[in-house]
Amino acid sequence: MEKTKERLFDARSAFRTEPVELSSARRQKLTDYVIQMASEALLPVEAIVGKMLQWPSSGAIEVDKSARHPFASGQCLSLVNACGTTAQYWVRRVNHLSGRTDLDALTLLPFRDVLRDPHGLVQRGRRWCPQCLQADLVSGSIVYERLLWAIRMVTWCPIHNTPLTGRCAICGYEHRSEMYRRSLSGFCTRCHGWLGHRQRCRFQPALGDQTSIRELWIAEQLASMLEISAEDLRTVSSGNLSRMLELGIGMTCGGNARSFAELLGKSPSSLAEWRAGLVYPSVSTLLCMSRKFGIPFRAWLTGDLTAWESRALRRQLKSDRRIASRPEWTGREWPEIERRLRAIAADDGYFLSWEKTAQFLKIDPSQLRGKYPDLARKIATKARENRARMSAVRREMRKATLRQHVGRVVRDLLDSGIEPTRRRVECELISQGIKFRWADYPLILQAKREIGRASIEKCVNP
Repeated sequence: MEKTKERLFDARSAFRTEPVELSSARRQKLTDYVIQMASEALLPVEAIVGKMLQWPSSGAIEVDKSARHPFASGQCLSLVNACGTTAQYWVRRVNHLSGRTDLDALTLLPFRDVLRDPHGLVQRGRRWCPQCLQADLVSGSIVYERLLWAIRMVTWCPIHNTPLTGRCAICGYEHRSEMYRRSLSGFCTRCHGWLGHRQRCRFQPALGDQTSIRELWIAEQLASMLEISAEDLRTVSSGNLSRMLELGIGMTCGGNARSFAELLGKSPSSLAEWRAGLVYPSVSTLLCMSRKFGIPFRAWLTGDLTAWESRALRRQLKSDRRIASRPEWTGREWPEIERRLRAIAADDGYFLSWEKTAQFLKIDPSQLRGKYPDLARKIATKARENRARMSAVRREMRKATLRQHVGRVVRDLLDSGIEPTRRRVECELISQGIKFRWADYPLILQAKREIGRASIEKCVNP
């Protein structure tokens, strides 16, 4: 261990702070590491950021050391944890201050070849999981903030299944910046209150709450990306995507790229650019492909071709299970059922859907369709046409009724000597309990013009 520290640390380094976590989904973010350095040295954060890092102005890499730069001048501190030039400069300077060479693992720099997002990879403000902070405190370990919390698309904690927050529960202050002059990990910048929760409140998704389930899935996928080991990081490259796409096109669409693009909901030209390596898709696009095909997000980055094979195996097992669990068509009076279906198909006024018909016969719709496909198609088509015809009749009846009400209101206003403006006609309709929609405005205006024209002609030609 001492030999390892000798390799990592320079004896002349100003700080000798050890990162809490370097190589997992719980890895520390670089801004929090700088805060940890300041805390261990009993210095304010602005002393390190403003005087030791010497942030370059106007995009220059080298600046005059005698120039004075205020805290966070000309920079967005959230970009420190990203994968651009800001993160590269900070990693180089903080490595020099701490005598280390591996602090790029506290940012998204190891994934800079495959992470492309036009909306920005990191959140501008500070966010945290209160239960993770509380767990650090209870376990007696160092309280620190994770890199995963800084990623913009991550809004949930995959460990505790709770949403991340950026607002202090004590004073209500919302942390809109990643770092402050006197930041301290786990504590509010304004009231200095503890940001952790003492009570555990595990998230339980409500029935049909697909948004929360999706946000939790995204957090899990991006957490798995951060869990990629240092050895596997060597295989992460933009060329892996084209190999994954080629295998996916062959296994899902038989080599037809146009069908694969339609399945993705993307244009064939975009797919062609991805395959040729001219353009790399954004993080949100990769997540959509992962969810659609059941391929882990990290597999697209590392080029794990076995993910497609396991997907095909899962689909085959699911198909075999569905065939094995299909009930036998025995014990039913199929001749009587067929006779009733033919009678329904011959009825010109039938309007129930195929699912409702199968429910009325107490048979599974897919099973009944597999037994009588022609009758199913005929009944479904006839019912759809009858429902459309009935709907058109109802619309015409509603329009005629609304025109009558509008005509009566306009005539009453004219008889009272009041100009029948659209607003007055609407108010009268609402006061009389007559419901109308935004789509009915042209109909109301047309009825008002017709009644007004008839009234004028009546006055001219009594």
